[in-house]
Amino acid sequence: MSSQKAASPPLTGGSLERLPLPDLVRTLFADRATAQVVLTRMGEERTLLFDRGSLISASSNREAQQVGELLRTFGLADESILFSAFEKALAEPGRGLAKALKETGAVAPYVADACVRALAEKVLFDTFRWDKGVFTITAQERAPSPPVRFDASTATLVLEGLRRLPPDAPRTGARIDPRSRPVLSPDLLLRYQLVSLVQEEADILSRADGVRTAGELAPDPAPLERLRAVGLVQLVPPGQTIPAGARLDFADVLNVEVIGAPPPPRFAENLEKQTSLVWNTYRRVDWASHYDIVGLQTTATADEVSRALHERARAFHPDSSHRASLADARDALEVLFRKLRQAERTLSDPELRKAYDLTLSDAGTVVSVDGGGGVPTVQLEIARKNYLRARQLVEEEDYYPAYEMIRQAVEFDPDKTEYWILLSRIQRKNPKWLRQGSETLRRAIARIPDKVDLWYELAEACAAERNDGERAKALKEVLKLDPTNRRAQAALAEIASMKPGKG
Repeated sequence: MSSQKAASPPLTGGSLERLPLPDLVRTLFADRATAQVVLTRMGEERTLLFDRGSLISASSNREAQQVGELLRTFGLADESILFSAFEKALAEPGRGLAKALKETGAVAPYVADACVRALAEKVLFDTFRWDKGVFTITAQERAPSPPVRFDASTATLVLEGLRRLPPDAPRTGARIDPRSRPVLSPDLLLRYQLVSLVQEEADILSRADGVRTAGELAPDPAPLERLRAVGLVQLVPPGQTIPAGARLDFADVLNVEVIGAPPPPRFAENLEKQTSLVWNTYRRVDWASHYDIVGLQTTATADEVSRALHERARAFHPDSSHRASLADARDALEVLFRKLRQAERTLSDPELRKAYDLTLSDAGTVVSVDGGGGVPTVQLEIARKNYLRARQLVEEEDYYPAYEMIRQAVEFDPDKTEYWILLSRIQRKNPKWLRQGSETLRRAIARIPDKVDLWYELAEACAAERNDGERAKALKEVLKLDPTNRRAQAALAEIASMKPGKG
């Protein structure tokens, strides 16, 4: 049985001389940290915000003056307005100036926002020049809420910052031994980052096979240093064995986009498949086995498991939320990738896998994540767990996956009143779906006509549509089934009191 290493204490601070900024960012990304990082050098402070490992914003304690200079340069604000805004901004460093400028009415909101957005990028890229200074890390319970968020992945931002360094800038990080052999990172989180590369970087990455040395692969070490800095490649020292997970077999499915190059063939079709896979798997994630997560049967070979882990790592990587088709799937991707990590630890170890297989009640039988049917008892269990998960998601106001889950629960077990009611309530969260919410309940009543709760819920749905006639009919059906129902009696009295001529 393999032993696990003791978890190292979280990083709370240090110096850029010992841990350069690219390595610091990579560490927080790998730890999925939600944190505020304050870097200090010669009286200036830079603040970087992280949300579950992703770098989302940057600011400086001098940014108010910098925004002011930018606005004055283009003649967008005079001195008196800026002076007043500066005073208000002192109480809210990092975001106060834009807010104060909007309140003056002298600067259009989109102008102030554009200035802050441009400044956040400028602050971040300029901070990569810092080779000295100290930093402190403060963990956050909730994700920070900056005025603007970066729309590029963390690796893409770091690479761009490093590309912008002047040729004579001090080189950060360990020097590359030209005899070392670059390989793709064996760590799935680092290997499958969504990243935009220039052609030179892409060429190096495509040939990092563990056979060529760093000197042969990159006569100019700068591009290779950048790829190492973000964790896409690992350097194997001379004489050491290449890690098993670093082989090149899966290079064709890296999450890489080449700047200026056309998208690969069938790009849109593959994105659609990825989106479907993410949501279909997420709907069943609470009861999915490790084999469900990787899409295999228990009889899969070790090589099949390895390939499936890599394919699903690319599909479920949290960086995929930067794609428009998965922009609302950040939470789902985080959950799925965490589950994939658990599957990797278990299924990649023969002893752990053997022990895990013994815990499965029906060896070789897994719940489909592609929407296929199963035996009735399996479907009923899926429906029950879908319902429980959907209720939790509704409490978290995450309505889309909740809707998808409860819709399938109704399909698998249409005789459960509470499933229909929850489906209707989720539909009614969208003002454009009020009628669908009522129709859902009518379908339920057609199947289960003697349920008081369904008739009363239909009355509530009709009230949301402002359809008092249909609401009254539903309430009367409630009283036929339960003549002493006080809620229905009170609701009918309310409707009667609102009729013309009633006092």
